[in-house]
Amino acid sequence: MGEHSHIEVGIEREGLRVTSVGAIATTPHPEVYGDKLDNPHITVDYAEQQIEVITKPVVGTEATYDQALALSRIVQMQCASDGELFWPSSLPPETISEDAIEIARYRDGELGRAARTYREGLAKRYGHRKQLFCGVHYNVSLSDGDDETYLRIARNFMRYGWFLIYALGAAPDPARRSSISVRQGDGGYHNETELFPDYSSVETYSDSLDRFVASGALCDAKELYAPIRLKSVNSRQSPDILRAHGIRYLEIRLLDVDPFDEAGIARASLEFLETFVRFLATTADDACGEAEQREGTHNMRMVADNGLDPDATLLVDGIEVSLVKQVARMCDLLGLPDGIEPLARRVHALIEREGFHEAMLALAKSHQESAFETRWLLPGYEQWELSTQILIKEAIKRGLHTEPLDKGDNLIRITRDWRSAGKRTEYVMQATRTSADSYITPLLMNNKTVTKRILKEQGIATPDGVELFADDYRDVLARWVDTPAVIKPKSTNFGIGVVMFADGASHEQLIEAADSAFIHDETVLVETFISGIEYRFLVIDDEVIGVLHREPANVVGDGVSTIQELIAKKNEHPYRSEGYRMPLIAIVIDDAAREFIARSGYTPQSVPAQGERVYLRPNSNISTGGDSIDVTDEVAARFSEIAVAAARAFDATFCGVDLIIEDITDPDSPYSVIEVNWNPAIHIHSFPAVGTERAVAPAVLKAIDLLEDS
Repeated sequence: MGEHSHIEVGIEREGLRVTSVGAIATTPHPEVYGDKLDNPHITVDYAEQQIEVITKPVVGTEATYDQALALSRIVQMQCASDGELFWPSSLPPETISEDAIEIARYRDGELGRAARTYREGLAKRYGHRKQLFCGVHYNVSLSDGDDETYLRIARNFMRYGWFLIYALGAAPDPARRSSISVRQGDGGYHNETELFPDYSSVETYSDSLDRFVASGALCDAKELYAPIRLKSVNSRQSPDILRAHGIRYLEIRLLDVDPFDEAGIARASLEFLETFVRFLATTADDACGEAEQREGTHNMRMVADNGLDPDATLLVDGIEVSLVKQVARMCDLLGLPDGIEPLARRVHALIEREGFHEAMLALAKSHQESAFETRWLLPGYEQWELSTQILIKEAIKRGLHTEPLDKGDNLIRITRDWRSAGKRTEYVMQATRTSADSYITPLLMNNKTVTKRILKEQGIATPDGVELFADDYRDVLARWVDTPAVIKPKSTNFGIGVVMFADGASHEQLIEAADSAFIHDETVLVETFISGIEYRFLVIDDEVIGVLHREPANVVGDGVSTIQELIAKKNEHPYRSEGYRMPLIAIVIDDAAREFIARSGYTPQSVPAQGERVYLRPNSNISTGGDSIDVTDEVAARFSEIAVAAARAFDATFCGVDLIIEDITDPDSPYSVIEVNWNPAIHIHSFPAVGTERAVAPAVLKAIDLLEDS
């Protein structure tokens, strides 16, 4: 193994779904994850209540951890919506009985029947309860790995694997202070008879598996519960595949779930594991026959059962030696100058203070709360636009393959590759730019004059107005003096360059507003100001998914703080940030805001009275600091029908329709469609500042034919 060779790692982490009091869940595997045989990220292990999350192999500790954390948080949030928790320990809750454990159910067909039959066989051999011992599998491949390197790692692992249990074991028997890991100890989950494959070569290892199956010791090669397994081009343990294709990665199976970490494994542990694998790959190895494996197995189980006993010993070439001294030796070999503190000591200390069940239940709730507090973010994608993060997260949850292509453009590729539904690929930019909308659709929507004409032809009310051009706009504006009006660029979004005069304006004010709008476009519109409240209707595939009242950027006075200070306080809210990486955008005092508040006699240093609301901009866009308030359940059906009709007028699959309505609950209330917008943001509906969070991302995936209708 070269000094600069890369290590690629994938994680498989198991965990149980439990009720709010820590009893095993009685509900089926959540439908949102799709078919258990299709979802490559979130599936089940043995039981219907036993979630297994699987990361894609990646290079680097941070990337590995981000994936594990992202999947854990997806599961946490789904558990929360179902009134359940994700149990944080490798050991199941004490209250679980055999009768409460249900073998995973699968769809009809050959694969489903095989998966079910295999688990039924395990139940007969080992019983239900031990199957619920959950672990973390560390799957590792080397950029310059060959069969001999992998075999050397495996042989050395049988000699030194006890050190992983000592360092990272986290499932101790609460009644035994010396215990480190129940699941790796004598009473843990092992094959009925001791089996020792021959790690001399790929051929001898494969022959061993064949013998174990032929003798009836295993029902299938994948039933070999060795601490380390050789894997080929797929996750199965097929000896024939190994012979044909050689070793592609190793599966290290000794790790307990870290109950203190949301991801089930800590960043520091991943760094330690990489160091450990490099050590195994570069250390000379001796024979690893049955005698050596028996000694290695003895040491692993001894450490699991008694590793915290200061008088514990290991066998080295048949001779008992002090565990404490061997730990010091390993720390020296691995370059750990401060030694290592066993994770199990922290677990013991917690259990002694609170009790096992109470401690794990508290950790489960704490992890779920942490996931909720950052539920809009996807670890590893925090610098991407929030709408794109939300869509990627939903795609992962649903078992779709996602591939980031360009962070700057928020461009991704999503592929559905399910046996049950076939393969389909879609390129998506900024969450709602897809092949579902034709090129002409955004061109029409961006031209506000054309937009108004198309809407009126469909019988949809829209404000009257005229176009202004640089050579004659002053005379045209003279006819709009003292008339409620809106002046805006012809082809911009996000409220850029928009000025409103609800009570009318002088000729000079109109000219100044038009001059500002001409900065952003060669053509400017002046329209009748429509009284009422502005609402954003999100239309996806002829259905209104959410409706928001977007309140313009504002602050509420406390009688003491200046407007500038009130803005700073409001920007401290966890929803707000610069850019589009949080549900709300930070409020900024710029020239436009100063000019707007000056019309009411304010400056940024003014102190509003207690309870006085001061608006900072005329436009209500979230992109300029507005507040999002979900009102979907209050809308009269008529206005949703109008919004859908407006989107259809442009043949738009994804459309943000902005309406001014006097009373959203009254179907006879006056209204006007003031804009239709392509590439509408979905995050403002997914995570509004006030009101119900809407499940927008599934609607996006369905609209581009990446999800089957449920």
